[in-house]
Amino acid sequence: MGAGTLPGPFAVADEHLAALVVHGDPRLSADLRTVALGPLGDLAPRARGKLETTLRAWLDHHGRVEETAHALGVHPQTVRYRVNQLRERFGPGLDDPETRFALALALRAGPGQP
Repeated sequence: MGAGTLPGPFAVADEHLAALVVHGDPRLSADLRTVALGPLGDLAPRARGKLETTLRAWLDHHGRVEETAHALGVHPQTVRYRVNQLRERFGPGLDDPETRFALALALRAGPGQP
């Protein structure tokens, strides 16, 4: 909370356990982001940001393109295009539950992420 990564104050810590785990150690969070999101590392910041935002929404909406597009305020074809770019970079990992879990955590572990 003092670092500004967690909302507070906490009335009941149980409601925020996931956030505490993700943001508990900033060094581990940074390492997780570096490793899990490594395939996006060579992109320009703007392109990387778009793909990270798309990936998070796509994971949050369980791969449903229409819902992802609505959440992002873009056309479904834009989501399909970006997911194809993500598939080129992450390969079959996007279909692996463990990889998707690590990606979801990494995307939430960034500065200012809930």
